[in-house]
Amino acid sequence: MKLAVPSSRPSPPSLEAQLVITPSVPVWRKEGKLFFDRKFYEGMCLYGEKWPGPLKCVLSRSDAPLPDFGTVAIELADLPFECRVLEPGERIGAGHLAGAALVLASGDDFDQLHLSRLCASIGIKCVYVIEYIPETRHQIVALSTPNPLRRLRRHLYLWRGEQKRLRAFAQADGLQSNGMPAYREYGGFRNNLLFFDTRVHQGEMIGEAELDRRLACLNQGGPLRLAFSGRLIRMKGADHLVQLARRLDRSGLAFHMTIYGAGELEAEMRAFIAREGLEDRVALTGALDFHERLLPDLKSQVDLFICLHRQSDPSCTYLETLSCGVPILGYENRAFAGLLGEAAIGWGAALEDLAGIGDRVLWLDRHREALAEAARTGAHFARSHGFEATFQRRIDHLVALCRNI
Repeated sequence: MKLAVPSSRPSPPSLEAQLVITPSVPVWRKEGKLFFDRKFYEGMCLYGEKWPGPLKCVLSRSDAPLPDFGTVAIELADLPFECRVLEPGERIGAGHLAGAALVLASGDDFDQLHLSRLCASIGIKCVYVIEYIPETRHQIVALSTPNPLRRLRRHLYLWRGEQKRLRAFAQADGLQSNGMPAYREYGGFRNNLLFFDTRVHQGEMIGEAELDRRLACLNQGGPLRLAFSGRLIRMKGADHLVQLARRLDRSGLAFHMTIYGAGELEAEMRAFIAREGLEDRVALTGALDFHERLLPDLKSQVDLFICLHRQSDPSCTYLETLSCGVPILGYENRAFAGLLGEAAIGWGAALEDLAGIGDRVLWLDRHREALAEAARTGAHFARSHGFEATFQRRIDHLVALCRNI
């Protein structure tokens, strides 16, 4: 299934057509400022530039500690869009949507599955954004819930929630599906748009000259440069990264692995590296600024990205890595398998098949021309799915649904 780019844009709706966005991410309030998830805030700013009418977001205030990174602080007076902050536990009602023509809601948030019914009752169109599929939700429960009885209860809760989700989607005016698994899972619902999530702007993507320089280093036969970025948790396969490093070291391969990120497994991984004598092979950098540090590193210092995600969520890591011209080797969860079906941007192995991953790394070290070819294919694929282009497709989709209001 290839993503079609609209040949022409629909006529914009009236400037009175207000778009209300109800994300699953919260906002934090501290010292007179609102602290937004940075990725969400950047998206809202782009909606503000591209949506031809008023824009508002409705989101919940969090009482949890403010994250150490990944947020942006904004003075209320400086917000480029209207913002309605809900108190913890407050449910979105008709009053919160007053004046809206269309609501873009989170289909992953159980607390928003009433919105399509509510919107239909008050004459507002509703589109859900969906990312996770049932398989992913159950995978997360299986990996994170050791108690059998509690695990069973959570699986039952997810099953009931999915029935509610299906009813909500049936009443919605459209879907925006992040990644192939969601697009295929909910393909029977009307007006379903496929997109691939990314934070990389067009100007940040690797250029041909920059890619040529890095591939020239690859062809000089030095140690293979491997990398991973993301949360250091079991669902992301972080524990298997250091096990892979041990396997490659014992095979005699000349390599270096850089692991970018932080998480609950960091101390365990550092202890493993020290115990196995891998300090000169594996480096843990901690969390780095995405735009200022991580992207430049990936573009200039990485030959192959190792992505051992155990669950099938459409992580933005995939497109962001490809935008740096770095091919991916990973477990073939449904999200990554879907990408591999779209373009030859890397290689996969079955879930938990660490031996298969290791064997492929050894093969790629001997066939570096394959790495170079996949790098170019991935960079080309990412350029057609950059931050701006993806948002324009999503805006066009919403405008088309809004035209007849």
